[in-house]
Amino acid sequence: MKTRTPMTKNIKLDERRRFERLAIPSEADVKVYTESGDLIGKMTVLGRGGMSIKTKNKFKLGDIHTLVIHDTSEGIRRTVKAIVRDTTAPLIGLEFNELDPDAAVEIGVIIGKYYSAPHGKSS
Repeated sequence: MKTRTPMTKNIKLDERRRFERLAIPSEADVKVYTESGDLIGKMTVLGRGGMSIKTKNKFKLGDIHTLVIHDTSEGIRRTVKAIVRDTTAPLIGLEFNELDPDAAVEIGVIIGKYYSAPHGKSS
């Protein structure tokens, strides 16, 4: 019988994620738009806490934006508020701000759709 060695690695608070993240397959048609309808880019990662978008647009850390997530295959078009947390080109990372219950459900639908995809979970 094998015995397991307990994990002794200490994890810093800032290294732990509050919510699991999911890689969105590149062939998926999940796009993010400005409130006025201008395309920002394709979503690459999604979690209950936020998302990453591949974009050429410039964003400023800490700014709050009203964005529209559009998944054409699911018929989802949901407006969310998000705070810019990372601007490492060509991606931007955003944290959801004031996510209402309806938005949370629709984000859950998108997560569920791609959860079992081969690209699967993102660390």
